[in-house]
Amino acid sequence: MHSAILCGGEGSRLRPLTYAVPKPLLPLGSKPILEVTITKMREQGFNKFYLMVNYKADMIRSYFGSGSSFGVEIEYYEEKEKRGTAGPLSQIGARINFPLLVLNADILTSLNFKKLIEFHNKTSADLTIALKQFERRIAYGVVEIDDESVITQLREKPTLNFLINSGIYVLSPSVMQLIPEQGIYAMTTLVEDSIAKNFKVRGYEFTDPWRDIGRLDDYMKALGDFENGTEPDTEGVFV
Repeated sequence: MHSAILCGGEGSRLRPLTYAVPKPLLPLGSKPILEVTITKMREQGFNKFYLMVNYKADMIRSYFGSGSSFGVEIEYYEEKEKRGTAGPLSQIGARINFPLLVLNADILTSLNFKKLIEFHNKTSADLTIALKQFERRIAYGVVEIDDESVITQLREKPTLNFLINSGIYVLSPSVMQLIPEQGIYAMTTLVEDSIAKNFKVRGYEFTDPWRDIGRLDDYMKALGDFENGTEPDTEGVFV
């Protein structure tokens, strides 16, 4: 199985750490974030990776090389200009004739990627988004009023449940062809264009551990989880 990992971001929310190294090479325990991800995916049967690189690309190439030291095959595709989250995939779109797993480099998860792809194929989807169950606990009483300012309901510190975009996708070749060869093109735009063109866009719900480590506080929490021997996972946040 093959996967494309988006590694080109500058990691501005992780500065000053990313002044020295690109985000995918930030350490978790004794290994960089990206190595942790590739190792987990290799154990699930993924053997080829397309790394979409830009910021400090040479450091990523130097560390992973051809991928042989990690038991996988790696190809690199470098952006010559900023292309957004989906734009870099135009470089490999013409080569792909099977559903491709795509994910951001700044996430950690125990999601079973094989089951995600099986769901994509079983539902005949063109594009599938992995959706994480997310809980947000509100720190205040939430009040609802009607048009005449009459209070109709008061909920004290309610818990709200959402399905959020986890940054993990499966793209069929038909959808890959929508990505333009130039200009900035976001993954959200690809989803919107796919819906507008009546492609089958599905959502795969999961509850497995998952954490976005694109911000400094989330990265530090992930480091703490690793030191404690627990799986990094998101949690409800008081607002």
